Amino acid sequence: MPIEVDPYRTPALVLLIALVAVFGTLWLQGPRSQCGHRGDEEAPTVRRRKLLWLTGWAFEVIRLGMAVSGRGQSGVGLAVMRGSVEMAPLMFLASLAPQYLTRKPRILFVVAFGTPLLLYTVLVSLIPASGLVVRTLLLIFAGLSLSVAALWSVRRRILPIWLSLAIVGLVGSGCIWLTVQQDYGRALMLAESGVLLMSAFLFALEFRRVTAGVVFTAGGLTLWALPAMVSTAAGPAVVPEILARSISLVKVITAMGMVVLVLEDEIASNLAAQQRDRRARAEIEKYTEIHLAPMPFEENDAEYDRICATIAAVSRFGQAAIFVRNADGAFRMAGRAGMDGALEGALDALARRTTEAKTREVARGSYFVSEIGSLTLMDLSPLMEPGDELKLMNFRKAHVMGIRSRDGRLQGALLLAGLKKPEEPLLTEDVLPLEMLVSRIAAAREHQALVRRLIQSERLGGLGQLAGGVAHELNNPLTVVTGYAQLLAESDSGAEREAAEVILNESRRMKQIIESMLRFRSASPAGRELVSLGLVLEDIEKLVRPELDRTHVELRLNIAGDLPRVRADGDQIRQVFLQVIRNAISSLEETPEDAVRRLTVQVVAVGRNLQVMFSDTGPGFADTARAFDPFYTTRHPGEGVGLGLSICYAIIREHRGEISAVNLHPHGAAVVIELPAEEAGAAPQDLLTEAVKESGVLTGDEAAQPNLG
Repeated sequence: MPIEVDPYRTPALVLLIALVAVFGTLWLQGPRSQCGHRGDEEAPTVRRRKLLWLTGWAFEVIRLGMAVSGRGQSGVGLAVMRGSVEMAPLMFLASLAPQYLTRKPRILFVVAFGTPLLLYTVLVSLIPASGLVVRTLLLIFAGLSLSVAALWSVRRRILPIWLSLAIVGLVGSGCIWLTVQQDYGRALMLAESGVLLMSAFLFALEFRRVTAGVVFTAGGLTLWALPAMVSTAAGPAVVPEILARSISLVKVITAMGMVVLVLEDEIASNLAAQQRDRRARAEIEKYTEIHLAPMPFEENDAEYDRICATIAAVSRFGQAAIFVRNADGAFRMAGRAGMDGALEGALDALARRTTEAKTREVARGSYFVSEIGSLTLMDLSPLMEPGDELKLMNFRKAHVMGIRSRDGRLQGALLLAGLKKPEEPLLTEDVLPLEMLVSRIAAAREHQALVRRLIQSERLGGLGQLAGGVAHELNNPLTVVTGYAQLLAESDSGAEREAAEVILNESRRMKQIIESMLRFRSASPAGRELVSLGLVLEDIEKLVRPELDRTHVELRLNIAGDLPRVRADGDQIRQVFLQVIRNAISSLEETPEDAVRRLTVQVVAVGRNLQVMFSDTGPGFADTARAFDPFYTTRHPGEGVGLGLSICYAIIREHRGEISAVNLHPHGAAVVIELPAEEAGAAPQDLLTEAVKESGVLTGDEAAQPNLG
């Protein structure tokens, strides 16, 4: 049998080959996914779509090439050509409808729909279809494809149900009727037309714009499907030969439309990227204008409110709140913007009442979802109480970004909500400026704490040098004064003895002050031994118990188990702890009798240090910046000279430790002491860090306790 050659389609074939080459170039140069970009989830989708379009047009080139050469007349050649006829529109459909029929195993609707169709195609091309078994199989294959298409129309609302069911019903019933009539060629053509028509509607709905690419693609697919539709409805004789041959030109126009569509998307993507870059630069500039250097270490709500207002104005989030961690580990809202009073109060209440046990419970759950970089989406539901106002407001999730020191300690958190343009995914350009701002806030807080320690060290260092000289110059005169006062005290005159006693008492007091000032000079570590801070505190509790009972102060000792010991002078450390506790008791005495008078002492291991925190419910420090200044006191005259905490500072510094004073919110104060442990202890996980790490968001060797300055 001679091979019939169709040379009229040669120009269309050449054009399609050129367009396939263009598609291949666009696919190779297209965007690839990048780690850490949530928005880049679109990149692999776009690449898969281009690859499916490229594959579809490659099948059409095969089909047209076999038609031009006349090699698809029968047998395997006919099966390949007919299979290419069905595969091309299936690729277009798969590019826009990637839904799964089942998840386990993962089977796409297009695969479930196309497999029976391809079996139908191969069967009618290779085996005579006159037998009952073959006709039954063909009807089964047609019914399976029709069933999958109907299920897809009902389950996925991409198209209106009435439209998708109408197309599926008309095309499916037509294919089954033609199969019964044993007109298998026209049945395959009708199936191809149905897939093309469905793809045309999907293109129009997916891109939703009137541009050359969308019009040429959707219109071309519709015209491509038209001859088979007309042929089925009115018979083959109604379709003129010129219309059938013009389909090759329609295919070329459709392919050109898809190329234009890809170029339009890339141009739009580039413009959007430029806009995002400009917006990110503008956002960074706004954040740079925030002067953080003078921010005090004590929480200044006005400063944090200004930061949050800037975030709400220029970022992708319309609501922002900054939570800081107190010395006792609890959070409080330090700044807010874009929120009404009810939401502010509910969030602040949630932070304040979140206990350590509750936080550990949350840490064991999967309530953190990684977004981009350090930004995580946190589920607040487990922290809420029954009937919580946040539930009534439907405020259950928020984005969170931790404010951390350089050593990883959690200082606070930035909470973000009210996403602007929620239909657009968050990208790196949206998060990077916020990460830079959060890093600046953490650095500013650390800087202020460091400056404070340096200033304090300089003050006490200068005082130590001064004390040495003063002690040397004053000891001799004081010795003389004391000697003559003792001689006067031995006289017979009562008035002279009384005056001499006053001189002696004041002289001894001056000598004690000088000896106290000498504490600021560098001391020798000789005589230090391993000391258990827990035992020291338990001894002090027994010592101050009468004083606690007299002032109605509740003392709570929370000492972690298996704590390492420190190498220290036990008497000096006991002196420090006793001084801090008595200062707290004195402060609590100023509170009303009906108020809660509680002093909590907590000892935990933090990395290679032991941390001792004395927190009380008193009025707090009048000025934490001057808490350790020598001769600074808020007591009434005669109640002290203000050297107690200064001496504590000197002793702790002699032991290579750190001591800081902070005010708690809404009331209370804390003195935090850190001493290097002689025996390595395991650092307990910071609770929020533990939660995020267990969710897979963060990685790291260890997490630390809150930074207490």
